Amino acid sequence: MDDRTSLPPAPSFSPAAGRDPERNLGSAERLGSAAGGSLLLLWGLRRGGLAGDLASAVAAGLLWRAATGNCPVKRAVSASPLERRIAHEQGWLSAAAATHAIVIDRPRQEIYRFWRDFSNLPRFMRHIVSIDVINDRRSRWTVKAPLGRLVEWIAHVVEDVPGERIAWEAEATADIPNHGRVEFHDAPDGAGTVVTATIAYQPPLGQAGRLLARLSRENPARQMAEDLRELKRYLEAGAAAVPPSPV
Repeated sequence: MDDRTSLPPAPSFSPAAGRDPERNLGSAERLGSAAGGSLLLLWGLRRGGLAGDLASAVAAGLLWRAATGNCPVKRAVSASPLERRIAHEQGWLSAAAATHAIVIDRPRQEIYRFWRDFSNLPRFMRHIVSIDVINDRRSRWTVKAPLGRLVEWIAHVVEDVPGERIAWEAEATADIPNHGRVEFHDAPDGAGTVVTATIAYQPPLGQAGRLLARLSRENPARQMAEDLRELKRYLEAGAAAVPPSPV
């Protein structure tokens, strides 16, 4: 039986040809920012005083926005292409998602075996309180939520290719639908293993919940990057007791 996950593959980290990955503004938005910033700057310089200084500061931000084509506020508010795709495919109102890759100087099979034992995940994922393994496919997760709450769900493995990838998802009874996926590839020149992890969940408050998560300590992208850095530190320090390959 082929248990293929419905979670889409982790996207490529290579930007599309000819496209600056930092730009998220169109030509009309940049022109509008340039025009508005220029007018506001002239007004601020003529006005002077505190009001003029504040206007000039805002104008500088608009001009920087026009020059770079990058708006951090828009990026924070807008769903990413990955989030929009997952929300559409899963039928969610919205999705909070992140994907991150890191190179770990350990053999691919060793990292796979360590991750495949889900009870190891709380060792480097700080938001996970515990994972109780029920059997080879199912496990009970207890995870920290905002405002000091704890949430629990049963997750089951939906794809397992030894040494290559693992994917799991929360069962239908979960209060917060979620998916996870991790892939392992040999790094170039034998320099360890590239570990690429993707997580996605449906925020309880829809788009507002996604925005609150992105602007807070619960930011999925920040959490994922921190977790993988901790995994790298843990494994490269030799602290992990990696079980032998199953017979």
